Amino acid sequence: MESFSPKEYIHPKAPVHAIKSSEAWSQLTDKEKLYAYYFYKACWEGSMICWFQRSYEAPALFVLLKLVFTQDFDELKQAALEKVTEDEWKAFLAYSAGVFNNCGNYRSFGDTKFVPQIPEDKFWEIIQASKNYSIFENEITNIWTNINLEVYNEDPPYFKIGWSNNQENSSYYSSNITKEEATMIDSFMKENNISPLNTRLIKTSDGFEVKLASTNNRLEEELPYLKNYTYQGQKIKITRGDFSWAMNEIAKNLKQAKFYAANDTQKQMLDHYVKNFISGDMNAHKDAMKEWIKDVDPAIETNIGYIETYLDPLGVRAEYEGFVSIVNKETSKLFSKLVDNAEKLIEYLPWGKDFEKDKFNKPDFTSLNVLAFACSGTPIGINLPNYDDIRENLGYKNVDLGNVYPKPTYENIQYMEGEMKDLYYKYSNESLTLMVALHELLGHGTGKLLTQDVDTGKFNFDQEKLLNPFTGEKISTFYKSNETWSSKFGKLHSGYEECRADTVALYLGHFEEPYQIFFADREDEWLDIEYVMWLDIIRGALVGLQFYDEASQQWGQAHIIAGYVIMKVLHEAGDVFSVDFTEKDGKEYFNIKFDKENVKTKCFDALKPFLKKLHILKSMGDFDEAEKWFNEYCKVDDHFLRIKRIVEANKLPRRLEIQPNLLMSSFNNVEYKDYDQTHEGIVRSYVERFPDVFYSDVYEEWASTIDLYRISQ
Repeated sequence: MESFSPKEYIHPKAPVHAIKSSEAWSQLTDKEKLYAYYFYKACWEGSMICWFQRSYEAPALFVLLKLVFTQDFDELKQAALEKVTEDEWKAFLAYSAGVFNNCGNYRSFGDTKFVPQIPEDKFWEIIQASKNYSIFENEITNIWTNINLEVYNEDPPYFKIGWSNNQENSSYYSSNITKEEATMIDSFMKENNISPLNTRLIKTSDGFEVKLASTNNRLEEELPYLKNYTYQGQKIKITRGDFSWAMNEIAKNLKQAKFYAANDTQKQMLDHYVKNFISGDMNAHKDAMKEWIKDVDPAIETNIGYIETYLDPLGVRAEYEGFVSIVNKETSKLFSKLVDNAEKLIEYLPWGKDFEKDKFNKPDFTSLNVLAFACSGTPIGINLPNYDDIRENLGYKNVDLGNVYPKPTYENIQYMEGEMKDLYYKYSNESLTLMVALHELLGHGTGKLLTQDVDTGKFNFDQEKLLNPFTGEKISTFYKSNETWSSKFGKLHSGYEECRADTVALYLGHFEEPYQIFFADREDEWLDIEYVMWLDIIRGALVGLQFYDEASQQWGQAHIIAGYVIMKVLHEAGDVFSVDFTEKDGKEYFNIKFDKENVKTKCFDALKPFLKKLHILKSMGDFDEAEKWFNEYCKVDDHFLRIKRIVEANKLPRRLEIQPNLLMSSFNNVEYKDYDQTHEGIVRSYVERFPDVFYSDVYEEWASTIDLYRISQ
């Protein structure tokens, strides 16, 4: 492919990880299968929203690639090979698999664009070779005319998700909105107690419009804040009906799922979900979450809605996601045992009772086999809900997504050698299991937010007696009851919180109790497993330097920020680990040097004061101090820039993943289907998952908002 070499692309040899659940599926009852099927349909139909949240051009790419591939695959390939080479066809296929996998042309892990690895004219020739080109020529031509620049351009503002006035782009906001304007609207929404989670923001000649996702724009009396406002001299109106076609499909399938619910709690949860998607009221979603955490140890575990705020450059608007999974009962027993021992483990944490919840509400913690995770990327563990008041007062759930875990190959383990590499390969699964368990349960699940009730003025802590441990003075920063942790800390909160959760996991990995639960008969291996937990953080941080943008001095992924900051804590402690620069295959290379004996001594000693400060600054809501302190660790000096360039020069293709489908083969007969672990398999899975040839709702939504979201040329 010498004729076109983009900076970022999906490698034709990028490995594919299959998320499989066939054995678990076979053990479900017919009723459970039908419940799973309709929730699966709701999840994937709603995932159309994700494409609109990733970039202006992403939904058009979905419609375009669906039209191209909705035909006999071999027939399309044969027609394409009359116009392009085999390598160009493979590059087109890899790009298409990557687009489907990420719900668009920006990576879900890092938020940077990837482009086709073939010239634009060859890309267009493959499109024209498809059978549907002659049927939908006007629509296809309109799409390509309006997105070809965005598909291929890797320069600012097209390369990265962010703010338009920072030479970046985000489709949560119309292209004429600046960071400062979005921040002003966020302040307005906080003051009026309006959730931004399920909204998009546009700026017109008349002012600003906040659009709530819902099935329609009627029944305004249900939401009293649907009206016009004036704030700081700006006109603002709140409307709903955004993505009404998707909201309708979600609600319709959730209503069907209710017929097969296992209990009244699930039925009530579904009723609240339906109300949320019909009305746009996020309080209804909170009510659904209250029922969800009561549904303990279900056979089918689910969740759906506007959940995580990582993608929004402001950190307040959420990406849609939905998942359906089957509980792995045997593995879940270990996680339940960890929950039973949680209160003892919390006592080990270094911040004391004043900064911890008054009561630990034991959550449901299960290991799951994913059937569907409908969004732009699949995590390996989850702690939900993200509503602070529910978490502190009622509880939460943890889930471990066991069949999503990556499977490293020995030859692809970079930057270590000898016994270190052997141990990493041998214990990567065990260390990751323990890391996820502690990260989700006791990382995200611990801590108290010091709060003042805006109505009564009362505090949930003794303001006279509790002092700031770093200054010895009275605590002067705290949360108002109408603020959340994410809204107060904004974009900083995501990396900060993932860092806190990882640090808790590493800290508690110092003690014997977690190993007694998960690896009871393997005591001679405990130190090796703990060592690999630390090694994974160090190696992940160094490899993760590829997600650091040197020009803007910004990081692109919350989990990578977390690992990098922890690695910097160890690096600044001195004599914990080192990097030996060398050569490999004619290119500069490095190997990590990390003594296993440092885990119980130097690593733990460095981590303890860091974790204490990290947690207490969050607990006190001291954003200014937290931002200044945390961002110091985020800095990348010349030493790490050298490592960054080595990592980029030796970069391996990133893996893609493929998920199964559930298909209704006849009346109430649901079949499970896996696909080949290939790029073709990924494309086939999406074509069959979305059977309509032409998705007119997606096309019309995109076409009607070109002027709003496309960056001015």
